[in-house]
Amino acid sequence: MKTNDEEASEIDFSDIAEMTDEQLAQLQPSHLRNPANYRPVKKKISIYVEADVLEHFKSKGKGYQTTLNRVLRQSMLREAEPHYGTHKPGTTDDKP
Repeated sequence: MKTNDEEASEIDFSDIAEMTDEQLAQLQPSHLRNPANYRPVKKKISIYVEADVLEHFKSKGKGYQTTLNRVLRQSMLREAEPHYGTHKPGTTDDKP
């Protein structure tokens, strides 16, 4: 079985024009051009949550872990507001 490096070394790039320094300077990660392309890295963790908090989110049905993550992200953004500068208390972002 070939590794990714071996497969990549077999690709013929000779018909692709080299990018100029100006073109390279204009490149942006796709998630900056189109936020829909953003896929955050998720990590599996184990935490203790008070039983009533967990039951509250589970009672909402399927997707409770996603909802918990959204609530944690909103809290993080509020705390980091001077750095991010995008969250405004009282907006729809405050809804879990």
